[in-house]
Amino acid sequence: MYTLTTEKIFGKDKLKLSNPESGEYVSVIPSLGGNLHELVLLKKGTLHNIIDGEIDEDGVAGKKTNHYKGSKLSPFPNRIAEGKYDFNGLHHKLELNSPPNAIHGLCWKMPFTLKAEMMHEDSGTIILEAEYKARHTGFPFSYRIEMEYILTENDLKCITRVTNTSIYIFPIGDGWHPYFTTGSKVDTLQLQLPEHKHMELDKLIPTGRYLSDKIFTTLTPIKDTKLDDCFELSDTEQIVETRIVDKQKNLSIVVWQQTGEPGYNFIQVYTPADRNSIAIEPMSCAPDGFNNRKGLVILSPKQTVEFCFGVNLE
Repeated sequence: MYTLTTEKIFGKDKLKLSNPESGEYVSVIPSLGGNLHELVLLKKGTLHNIIDGEIDEDGVAGKKTNHYKGSKLSPFPNRIAEGKYDFNGLHHKLELNSPPNAIHGLCWKMPFTLKAEMMHEDSGTIILEAEYKARHTGFPFSYRIEMEYILTENDLKCITRVTNTSIYIFPIGDGWHPYFTTGSKVDTLQLQLPEHKHMELDKLIPTGRYLSDKIFTTLTPIKDTKLDDCFELSDTEQIVETRIVDKQKNLSIVVWQQTGEPGYNFIQVYTPADRNSIAIEPMSCAPDGFNNRKGLVILSPKQTVEFCFGVNLE
């Protein structure tokens, strides 16, 4: 039977959803936006922690040292250029938390509560919930956000549901910011992305054009490549996969995401300066989505939208 226990990290609760028989588990930090902190999966009798989570006290507290590792990105992922956008005839201005842009939404350190838990012989599920109630002048709308974590043998599924609880329509984007690791330097790994169009960025904001290359469409050594790139995915498949392969350790991390309308139809890939991990970020809209409208969902009152991604180990 799967179990749910509570541990502490720098005085904050960390929920640990586990399979006691295999030792596999996922841990999340409700007070840090439901942060995906650890994911330990089994391959051939050995457990591997494949998430590079926040380990700094200030980072776990949501202070400036936080690198958004494992963060939930809502109501927009990535960036909004200069924090400005127009919607429904009104001009809005978001806080520039990464000048000159607004970055990674408004919920990444908002506290969540445990709404439900379901433990079975072959799976464990927890649902976290929070209410965003027009907390910021730059996004004066209200919505409920639920995050459902489902752990099964060698697989984690993450479902996000957003429900408009206001009387207004509003734009919504969604994403995640997990950093993946095999314990090896990124330079020694290989990467394969789904079929895509490589978006041209100027200071990490889309120009509206696409690059002619289609990098990493086959399994390719990363070597010293520096990535902070966005890829628009093909809409011909409902489930697409990104693979991170460590040949020396015979490990393959598979990050899958559900595309479609709506769906996670974009990926941002980022290699941090320490080269210890690689961020694979499923996103429902492009960077600056409130302005370019690429992948943007317009949510009506009482309407719910759902997004899904997951991870397994091969």
